[in-house]
Amino acid sequence: MSLQIDRGLARFDYVDHYAILGVAIHAQGDEIRKRYLKIARCLHPDSCPEANKQLASQLLSKLVNPAYEKLMQERERTEYGVLFRLLGQRLIQAKDAIELKSERAMQLLRVSDPDNFYNASIGELAASQYQI
Repeated sequence: MSLQIDRGLARFDYVDHYAILGVAIHAQGDEIRKRYLKIARCLHPDSCPEANKQLASQLLSKLVNPAYEKLMQERERTEYGVLFRLLGQRLIQAKDAIELKSERAMQLLRVSDPDNFYNASIGELAASQYQI
């Protein structure tokens, strides 16, 4: 089984580490660490049903661990935040060429305060994230 993501920012060769961990863009180290530990417990091979162990292992090693490593380093997190905002600006300029597939993505395009909408959406999604 190969872990392949072909929706969202992954289509632009960009990984949203905040979404992977289910934390807001302004999250600090302690919040990131708590969320990571919760996800790691959920995806640990000893706590997963047998049918989902391979998927859980891939999610943990290919998505969750790299996201945690990137966001736990202050300098890396700051640089990543700048790149994230620049990508957002670039995508806003090219919005007519982007095909949105989810209702939430369409809402994000229409809201007046995208930062708050994104943070609220991540919070909602985090509640059901990694229920494998």
